[in-house]
Amino acid sequence: MEKNGFEANVDASYLNANAENKNTYLRHLSEVSQSLGPIKIGFEDDHELNEFVTDNQFLDPISYQWYDWKVYLANSDSLKNSFKLFYSERYDRKSDSLNLKLAAVGRSVGADYNWITSNKHTLSTLVSYRTLKIKNNSLIDQAPENTFVGRVDYRLNLWRNALTANTFYEVGSGLELKKEFLYIEVNAGQGVYTWIDYNGDGVKDLNEFETAQYQDQANYIRVFTPSNEYVRIHSNEFNQTLFWRPERLWSSKKGVLKFFSRLSNQARFKMNKKMGTQSLESYNPIARNITDSSLVSFNSTVRNTLFFNRTNPVFGLDYTISETASKTLLANGYDSKKLNFNAVNMRWNIFRVFTIKLNTEIGQKQSIADYTTGRNFDIDYYKVEPEFIYQPNTTFRISLNGRYEDKKNKIEFGGEKARIGDLGIGVKWNQIEKGSLMGDFKIVIIDFNGATNNALSYEMLESLKQGKNLTWNINYQRNLNKNLQINIQYNGRQSEDSKTIHAGGVEVRAFF
Repeated sequence: MEKNGFEANVDASYLNANAENKNTYLRHLSEVSQSLGPIKIGFEDDHELNEFVTDNQFLDPISYQWYDWKVYLANSDSLKNSFKLFYSERYDRKSDSLNLKLAAVGRSVGADYNWITSNKHTLSTLVSYRTLKIKNNSLIDQAPENTFVGRVDYRLNLWRNALTANTFYEVGSGLELKKEFLYIEVNAGQGVYTWIDYNGDGVKDLNEFETAQYQDQANYIRVFTPSNEYVRIHSNEFNQTLFWRPERLWSSKKGVLKFFSRLSNQARFKMNKKMGTQSLESYNPIARNITDSSLVSFNSTVRNTLFFNRTNPVFGLDYTISETASKTLLANGYDSKKLNFNAVNMRWNIFRVFTIKLNTEIGQKQSIADYTTGRNFDIDYYKVEPEFIYQPNTTFRISLNGRYEDKKNKIEFGGEKARIGDLGIGVKWNQIEKGSLMGDFKIVIIDFNGATNNALSYEMLESLKQGKNLTWNINYQRNLNKNLQINIQYNGRQSEDSKTIHAGGVEVRAFF
């Protein structure tokens, strides 16, 4: 409803789900505002009630009620830029078996501002401070906390989107529970991890779970569970992306500008950090010392790719520098991982039907964990992957591919070495609007000088065995009609002195 600058919106629902047991669900959401020239004053409230009565007429512990209200001062819709000042309170009630009692009260105050100068520049900011007071410790398992959040989001588009950039920075503080995790078995092939009984005792120890290399091994998922210990954290999140596409400006030029139009660059820096101590470093978006003992959690990605002829259909080249790192504080220790690499990728369509690809990579992979044993390694590696493709038309493609990779674990972590060479052939056949058939076959030769019953060997051998290995895969996808698709998969592998493993599955998808 709107009249003379006055607006009101109400959304309410009520449900008595079971009259005999007096189960009740109630929900309403409303907003009222009044415009006074360029200024708007408003009030919002949100309420939900859920009462579940047991057979013996007690109030079920899962029953709850909360009420949240907010008052704000904002600009009217007629202004290009927007701002809002707000204050809000939230009341949570929990069941004590007889009644819903007040358990916690939260209060927040803050402001946000959106600045829009044109379609080339936008800036959004937010500042918020929240306090939480626990009124009944027997009803709610949470510690009182004061939380601060500050956020800046800036977007830039210049020169017909030849240069695009996005900057996001957020700082905050509060409490966080230390985490524990466990592995839960799921349906075969529906998980992420596999269990390998390294010590042969039949007990599923934490250091015996690995990320599955093949789908038939993926029988477990990892679930994080909160502990009873809280940690004061100071958080810092920073995202920066930059994409330079000069072909949008200079593709029709000649000479030097024509050459530089072939060079484009994509850069990304992403960091999410939570620290247990407050200092300048806890708010520094560039500081990335993963060995800092005050870190509670840390995730970082730095990646830059320089392209030559990115959009050219005949020849293209790109060079990538990448570094990813993570660290998680658990209830019984920490787990950290790091991967750095430099990669050069080349593609060359020699003729219309023949293509050569060459991928090279040199890097370092590190894992350090003290929540368990046997998971520390620091591997230097390099690899070369050539591929020759013959594609006479859009229906059929056949490729011959190979790989040579050398891995060396640092001396202080054991000094193990592995050399991997594989040769394979792949085929793909498409039926337009009907489906496709894909298959590949590989011979993998591995030379490894270490023990084969630990996490390091699983990483270096890629879930295969020393000596000669065979792997194969067939995938058939068929569109039965416009709304139904069937996907049939079969894969297998064989290693020396081991049984052949066959795995398959059928998946049916319906599109509505």
